[in-house]
Amino acid sequence: MPAMKLTLNQVNYLNILLMLIAGVSAFVRPFETFLFAYAVLGPAHYLTEISWLHDRKYFTKGRYDWIYLLIASVIITLATFRMIPDLPNGARTTIIFVAFFGSIAFVFSNNSVVRLGAIIGLTLGSSLFVGNQYFEAVFGSFLQSVIHVFVFTGLFILVGALNSRSFSGLLSVGVFAGVTAGLFCLPVAFGKYVPTEYVKSSYGYLKSDGTWADGFVSLNYQIMSIFSLHDFGKPGIDFQQFVDGINSFLFSNPLALAVMGFIGFAYLYHYLNWFSKTSVIQWHNIPRRRLLVIIAIWLISLGVYAYDYAVGMKWLYFLSILHVLLEFPLNQLTFVNIGKALGGIVSGKGLGGARA
Repeated sequence: MPAMKLTLNQVNYLNILLMLIAGVSAFVRPFETFLFAYAVLGPAHYLTEISWLHDRKYFTKGRYDWIYLLIASVIITLATFRMIPDLPNGARTTIIFVAFFGSIAFVFSNNSVVRLGAIIGLTLGSSLFVGNQYFEAVFGSFLQSVIHVFVFTGLFILVGALNSRSFSGLLSVGVFAGVTAGLFCLPVAFGKYVPTEYVKSSYGYLKSDGTWADGFVSLNYQIMSIFSLHDFGKPGIDFQQFVDGINSFLFSNPLALAVMGFIGFAYLYHYLNWFSKTSVIQWHNIPRRRLLVIIAIWLISLGVYAYDYAVGMKWLYFLSILHVLLEFPLNQLTFVNIGKALGGIVSGKGLGGARA
């Protein structure tokens, strides 16, 4: 019996429901929502999306473009875990910057000279920005985390709504924005949320030597810092006060918890969105042997996370960063598709031709 295939409207309404579920979960238990999503749904998402991208030749014109993105992912992983001690300052950020904008050449040109020139030019040009606070934040942290799971997910929803011009599609865009806004307007769990010690140790913390323990907590700090949402680092505060203050602030301050709610929602919905569109994306139509390998790796990952969450993060960091970089060409195509859809609306087609 063939698998049931959902209509476009059904997919949109299903995703609206999933947005609300993810939003409520992040509102009630922000840290737990993220930890569950990242450990349980994350590995399955990475593996199935990489498989799906592979079957579509990674949306590039070159046969071996994915190798550059693979090598970049390996270097980033080794650099993150300080396994390349002599790597120049800013190299990790530069690699991500070049991979992201270099994907434009991968998508639109099959000329090897143009593609190589783009990589060289971007590498040289990045030297103008290395060390800049915003450059380091965007390409060193945000692009592979909140931009990937929130901004690009939102753009995929938007391009789908613009292409279909359906009420359900436009409603899904509105709900996505509304849930996000709600997480910043209401105090998490109405001010009654207190994370457990397990949650704190699993998510990470600032160590007494000033380095971040393995985990995601540095992302929260970077978001709070780039938008000037805390006053740590002010004159007169000693180092130990800074460490203690940051750890306490990130796990208890209402605004910091709102940021965590946003992160939890973004990650959980990002994964749910992928699996909800199985009938549309068709990622499951793969050779049986590959599917069994994916299931086996996923089960092993669950076991590693259950044993030690920090070890699990290290175990799957490479797959996480690899799936982000391999998606860059698709991200570039999404920007183009949004431009085309908006151009069609501006040219006079409007929303009158909405399809059910």
